[in-house]
Amino acid sequence: MVYLAKKGNGVVHHTSREALRDFDGIETPDMEIPDAEFEAAGCVARIVSGMIVIGKTAAEIQAEENAVRIQALRRQLADTDYIAVKIAEGVATTAEYADKIAERQAWRQEINALSA
Repeated sequence: MVYLAKKGNGVVHHTSREALRDFDGIETPDMEIPDAEFEAAGCVARIVSGMIVIGKTAAEIQAEENAVRIQALRRQLADTDYIAVKIAEGVATTAEYADKIAERQAWRQEINALSA
């Protein structure tokens, strides 16, 4: 069980009432939820309109998903950086890699869109 209580402008949580009392001086929690439910909510609790709310907002979830996608796109760019080197050294032409160059540009555009 996870015990949550309002403290100042935030929420404290502990896995025992004793810890809530000993560490934060709070005798009665404002909310109790099962450990699994708290973990499923990303161990996030906040106060919204005076109430304790568990979990991330849709905007926070979207931002995390965007960050994961941006990381994957940057990895794809890094994995294809050799193309620029080959072209710069004159051992390949842009025509040979036109499809991949277009794909890289699309990745950059997606990164920019997700970063906005």
